[in-house]
Amino acid sequence: MIDTSIQMGGLAFRTPLLTGSGTFGYGDEYRTLIDYSAFGGIITKSISRLPRPGNQPPRICETQLGGLLNSIGLANPGVEVFIADKAQILPFDATQVFISVVGDAVEEFVSVVEKLEFVPAVSGYELNLSCPNVQKGGLSLGGDKDAVAEITRACRNVTKRFISVKLTPHHALVAPLAEAAAAAGVDALTMTNTLVGMVIDAETRRPKLGNVTGGYSGPPLKPVSLAKVWQAAKAVSLPIWASGGITCGLDCIEFLLAGASGLQLGSVLFADPYAPTRILREMSEWCEKRGVKKLSDLIGQLKT
Repeated sequence: MIDTSIQMGGLAFRTPLLTGSGTFGYGDEYRTLIDYSAFGGIITKSISRLPRPGNQPPRICETQLGGLLNSIGLANPGVEVFIADKAQILPFDATQVFISVVGDAVEEFVSVVEKLEFVPAVSGYELNLSCPNVQKGGLSLGGDKDAVAEITRACRNVTKRFISVKLTPHHALVAPLAEAAAAAGVDALTMTNTLVGMVIDAETRRPKLGNVTGGYSGPPLKPVSLAKVWQAAKAVSLPIWASGGITCGLDCIEFLLAGASGLQLGSVLFADPYAPTRILREMSEWCEKRGVKKLSDLIGQLKT
């Protein structure tokens, strides 16, 4: 038997598998499909201080080579409605739950976290500082190391729970952003968010998304995410939550070798909701064939 447990930021995860924010709803929707024992935790859709209607449709379209473009625009009911209507359906009984938090300014992030502190059993937060599908906040926050540090520090001051900061792939230099978050007291980094992309319908001469551009995810994103994880792991001594292009057990092994401790499954869940169990089995089989007893022994073992 392979030991799949991982220790991160004072928390014990039974497996390194997590869900990518925005791809798993609030967890309850998957109860009849998912074996939650395969997960170390889930991350919810992003929650803001006030309700957000999101972008105009169409909001999702597939791309060539298995990619996916989305322009949801962080649609959510706002933190107060979330607490009243959604918090009660979160699968606290099945796995650890982390709330994705988003805002346009420091005060908004802090306000959401302060309110969520009254929701028991929440394991922590993922601060979404890098969404490419909104007009305010988003990439402008995640690309500014001072803003990253300020938001992280302000949230750290109002919670003792686990915090991960989700950074953007759009900046060549990962180290300054990672170091700023680390110095501000973050427990982990999520690498990375989607890339800005677009798809055009040549027949109608119109973009296929109502917002014109959207966030590009899926298997083609993997090489970018893999590089960002490796760069971040070299820059800071923090757990890294890898996100972007994971579809199989071998993908996970590669991300662990690059320095990841957590492995977020996103677009793959749309195509195969049973993927977590399969991926965990594939990881275990890979380790068994090579005499690896613990998944954690692979973290950061890339030879360069």
